[in-house]
Amino acid sequence: MKGQIENKWKKKIDNLLIYNLYILIAGAILFLSSVILGLNGNPSLYNIFQKLWFPLFIPVLSLFFTAVLIEAIFTKLLKNDNK
Repeated sequence: MKGQIENKWKKKIDNLLIYNLYILIAGAILFLSSVILGLNGNPSLYNIFQKLWFPLFIPVLSLFFTAVLIEAIFTKLLKNDNK
């Protein structure tokens, strides 16, 4: 029973991180296209990206890198326990 509860939480967290990754990819595409349009004289998409930077992309980046760091720590600890 305990394994099933942990499995449900892990699945929910994994799904959240997958959505997080999709937001990061969309943000990268938005940034690249806004830079290209900005170089061609149309800075409106870049202005939209700047408005979304702090409320959307900074928390998403923080969550993503924190999750990667925690996963690496747990993997290292589990690898040391198995030896």
